[in-house]
Amino acid sequence: MDYFRAKRYLDALPDWEVGRPALGPIEEYLPRMRALLARLGDPQTRFRSIIVGGTNGKGTVASLLTAILKAHGHKAGLYTSPHLHTQRERIRIDGEILSKEQWADAVSHLDDCTRHFGREALGSFSKFEALTGLAAHLFAQQGVEFGIFEVGLGGRYDATNAWDSELAVLTAIGLDHVDLLGNTLEEIAADKLHIARSGRTLVTTAAQAPEVIDLIRQTCTTQEVEFQVAGTEWSLGHLTGRPVTYAENARLALEAAQRFVQGLEDELVHQAVAAHHWPGRFEVAHEKPLVLLDGAHNPAAAEALAGELQRLSGERPVADTGDAWALVVGAGTGHDAAGILHALAPVAQRVLLTSSDHPRALTPAVLADLAPDGLAIEQVPASGQALKRALTLAGPKGRVCVAGSLHLVARAREFFALPGERDGITEDMALENLECIAEAARRQGLICEWISDDGTRLKLSGGQRPLRFWRNKHPFNDYVEARLAEDKAYQYEDFAAAGLPVPDTLKLFNPLADARFDRYKTHATVAEIVEEVVARFEFPLLVKKCHSSLAQGVFLERNATDLGTRLESLFANSGFLDNIALVQQYVAGPEYRIVASRDELLLAYRKESEAVGADGDLNPLHQATGRAVRVEDAPLLAQMQQLTAQVAGVFSLGFYAIDLIHGADGFSIIEINPNPMCYAYNRDNGRRDFIRLYERLLTQLAL
Repeated sequence: MDYFRAKRYLDALPDWEVGRPALGPIEEYLPRMRALLARLGDPQTRFRSIIVGGTNGKGTVASLLTAILKAHGHKAGLYTSPHLHTQRERIRIDGEILSKEQWADAVSHLDDCTRHFGREALGSFSKFEALTGLAAHLFAQQGVEFGIFEVGLGGRYDATNAWDSELAVLTAIGLDHVDLLGNTLEEIAADKLHIARSGRTLVTTAAQAPEVIDLIRQTCTTQEVEFQVAGTEWSLGHLTGRPVTYAENARLALEAAQRFVQGLEDELVHQAVAAHHWPGRFEVAHEKPLVLLDGAHNPAAAEALAGELQRLSGERPVADTGDAWALVVGAGTGHDAAGILHALAPVAQRVLLTSSDHPRALTPAVLADLAPDGLAIEQVPASGQALKRALTLAGPKGRVCVAGSLHLVARAREFFALPGERDGITEDMALENLECIAEAARRQGLICEWISDDGTRLKLSGGQRPLRFWRNKHPFNDYVEARLAEDKAYQYEDFAAAGLPVPDTLKLFNPLADARFDRYKTHATVAEIVEEVVARFEFPLLVKKCHSSLAQGVFLERNATDLGTRLESLFANSGFLDNIALVQQYVAGPEYRIVASRDELLLAYRKESEAVGADGDLNPLHQATGRAVRVEDAPLLAQMQQLTAQVAGVFSLGFYAIDLIHGADGFSIIEINPNPMCYAYNRDNGRRDFIRLYERLLTQLAL
């Protein structure tokens, strides 16, 4: 299966995180996980396993332990949850996430090994169980020496606890998931202590509450578990600017590491600890104003965060707001949102209550009912708008903190364009066009009416005729003309016939397609396709799905073997009416986008990045360092205007984009897009240009 289908396969499984828990008694969870591992060949037996449980700091400790082991020459696999932007973040080898191809291959292997699993006595496995099995499989496949597993929830019945780990690590325990784990620290600790094993070792932090330490000590004595509290012998005075909790977590990771590394080297340790970065945890997203992101999602974490914010206020006083912060807060079902708000209240100038797009996110109205009396709050349903409001409140010299939910932190990281892998676009990206259109319409005196509760449809009236917009779809184009322009095969055929500069392109029809389509088939087998391609093209070359978008269906292939594998995968996974693929000459050079109406260039920008082509995604703007830089060079714009006029002679479109590569022989048209998005450009240049562009289009069409 390809990556999209692999992701859909996992997303369709029972998933507690989105409110679809696995069926069956909780006592069957671990037997089911063991059965799943057995189907995979018990990969967990082929590396040394470390399990990290607790309430707060698990991800930091687990990832830092991985970094320390790597620094000392040991290959380590890391399994964490939840993720921020892509589920591939959960499984890392030596700190690096897997490529989409590796991920898809592993999910295919899982699917092959677990056919008819759900018909057996223990029922169907969950998404978290599948991911845990994938982690064990990939760690074994990649030959890691250590597999480090962060517990998902609790400990006793968690999938990561289905086998005996060599070492158990227990971070600070606080009140969280009380509906499932218990109402007291002792009850929660008792559940989490099940990760320890008789005859093996458990290490924990000195930051535990006294009653928790007493329970751990008693339990370890009864079950004959070696018990160790991380000491203070490690000198961490160099950790300036880090929260106190990070130093505690670092000591815990070091205590765990020295169980496996004889003689940790001070210099390597200090480098690893100082350089460690775990996104979304006390992360600086912006400097002026200072914006911090922290996934504190329970009262204990929120209380610690409030202490750190007070400390920073003392170091960076702001005359007009004192020690207060503008807070953007969201929370999910199952977390103590009231406790979070009470903990953060002492440092809040104003709290903007908002929601991520996660299915279990609480609404701002629910959060408002839980807020303490006297707290200055505003309800802002859309996270993007809440972040903009917070920046306005803070001003360039103020302070903003986003907290309460890792899902909200993920949206904030995307808002501030922080580095990170993504599976695709978010709805905020797709809806950015509507925000610009609405503002342009208001400036033109048109009436804006949102005509769907989900905010995806906009109606404009007050002009010659009403206009309706849906996401990034618009009425500036003729319907049939736009549909033809969406088809890459038609694009290249028509452009080539008109003599426009396009890369050499071969259209292919799926040889595996239903017999209904026999008249369209170009080759009987994939092997025949590869033979023709090798004779006609040079490698590297591109393979494209005919209706791909956002570079998700574009692949760079470097040899005939990989080409054949790619085509087999695309054709085997194609939909009933999605049978066309393209093989295309690869053109090297800088990439540009023209935004146009009819035969007129409205805007042009260059797509720049320091790491084009990472993980098979060739669009520079999809890379972490991607940026859109407006073209101002007059001669270059003149060439682009001439090309725009030529394109308009082939497709008559009221609003569209042309993607170009400037290669050794000049410009080549990569494709046209009749529904261009403006998010990437606006992220780097602001909304002004696209608002003006839409004003012009609305004047022509509506006024």
